[in-house]
This record gives sequence, C-alpha cells and structure tokens, in this order.
Amino acid sequence: MYFSQLNDIILKLTDQTTVKVLNVLLEHKEIIDEEMVNILNEEIEQSQKDLSEDEEERISRIALKEVRKSLYKLNERSLARYRRVRDKETGYFVYYWSPILERIFDLIINRRKLSIKKLRQRLDYEQRNLLYVCDEGHTPVTFSDAFELGFICTTCGEELSQKDNENTIKFLKRKIKELDEEVKTGLEELDNLAELMEKPFQKK
Repeated sequence: MYFSQLNDIILKLTDQTTVKVLNVLLEHKEIIDEEMVNILNEEIEQSQKDLSEDEEERISRIALKEVRKSLYKLNERSLARYRRVRDKETGYFVYYWSPILERIFDLIINRRKLSIKKLRQRLDYEQRNLLYVCDEGHTPVTFSDAFELGFICTTCGEELSQKDNENTIKFLKRKIKELDEEVKTGLEELDNLAELMEKPFQKK
C-alpha cells in the first residue's frame, strides 16, 4: 500500500530510504529489521526485471545498517517504536518495530494545516495590498514602501510599477483548495492505517 500524504512529508524530513522503511512498517503490524531488509530488496529485484544491465547496476540493494539508521530516525521523531526480546537460542536481543499511528496522524494533518495557514496569510497580504515590482521580478513591495524608495528597486535600480497579482491570487486560492483536499485524503489514509493495523483509532 502506498501512503502518498505521509511519503511526501517524511521525504521532506528525512530521505527516500526512510520513506520506504516507514511504508513497510505500515504494511506490517510488527516486523524485525532483517525481515524488512528482505522485503525492500525483493521490491528492488522486482523493479529490476525490465531494466537493462547498466540500469540495474545503478540500483543498489539496501543494507541492514541503512534500514536500522532509518528506523532510528523514525524512532527519534516518535513515528516508530520497538520492543526488545531476547532470543532463547542465541541469547541476542531481537527488536520488533511498529509504527505509532497517533503521531503519524498529527504529522500528516498538522503539517498540511500549517501550510494552509501560511498560504491564507499570503493570500490575505496579496488581496489587501497594492504591490509594486520591477521588470526583473525582484521581491514585491507595498505602495508605502515603494513611495519611500521613490519607486526604484533597491536590487537592480529599475523602476517599480504596480503588480498585477490576479494570477497570484488565483494560484493561492487553488493551492489552498488542493491542500484542503489533501487533508481529507490524509484522514482517509489514516482510516486505512487503523484498519490495516487492526486497532481502534480515534480522530482528535
């Protein structure tokens, strides 16, 4: 299963390997790191079937240390937990990893809501102010600032003229609507996670 909302956020916080590791965690109620390595490398082998030899060489297998590094990253961000069990035969400890759904919920929803908040602030700024910009497109300034600057751009020295921000406003409105939809999608994905993990999950 592919969790688009979460993948997008985790990739910004960490790296592509950690995204893959978390997806494997979400597909298993509990799993040890060595089993996870096998699953990830099986996926790589499947993806290489239609590739040329040169392309195959560029796709390397994932090592156990890489997976453990990603698991530690997830643990540090409270996105995954582990329980330690001593193997009776070998005497070594075995670590069983699982995702923390509550934290994942907060991460998906809060990040999207923060983005929406910032976009709404920008939209309000664009709608409330007459903005002036030079032909080079350097940072726009308000009318009062442009007046103080003598309608001259401080970056390139070109004349400032009123900016037509209709397209910017349309873009911001469209982006806000898209993110609103993504929040809903995130909630749906979390419902799927709760069912997948076979445990009740309460929305806040």
